Amino acid sequence: MKKDFLRLLKELDEDELRGELKALYERFPVLREYYKLELSGSTKAVLDKYKKDVRKAFFTGRRRMGKRGRSNSARVIKDFKEVSIHAKDLIELNFYRVAVMIEAMEYYHVENEPFYHSMLKSFERSAEMAEKELMLGTFRAMADEIVSSFEAYDSYGNGCDLRRRFNDYFGE
Repeated sequence: MKKDFLRLLKELDEDELRGELKALYERFPVLREYYKLELSGSTKAVLDKYKKDVRKAFFTGRRRMGKRGRSNSARVIKDFKEVSIHAKDLIELNFYRVAVMIEAMEYYHVENEPFYHSMLKSFERSAEMAEKELMLGTFRAMADEIVSSFEAYDSYGNGCDLRRRFNDYFGE
């Protein structure tokens, strides 16, 4: 498949390539999102749109939290990962998801162990990504704020599980 694609690229002249790119841009929204990030000086507008979608996955406007909040928010992150050009933005969106999960736990009085463990796993995954990209210092304050807000709410163990994970990555 890749070989055929490369052959096609060699056969097209410059004007045909431009036409092909324009057709792809018009057909695939993910490509428009990618170029919006690539060509703009700031990724803030696109990142804010995805943050809004993560928030909407948990806070649906109804009395109860959406049953598929975790999976819908994970899908939003997966979609962002496809267009993201900076690892920092992806890490920020992952930490934001954890913060929204904690807010939903408090707002909806969620005392569901699978939800709790999913939040812990999401925090750990976010910290791992920050560690891999050598950005622990960049996200230390955000992660500490997330842990502090959870410690104020946690009914499962005064935040010790989340604080321990924080200390594993960010130190004391």
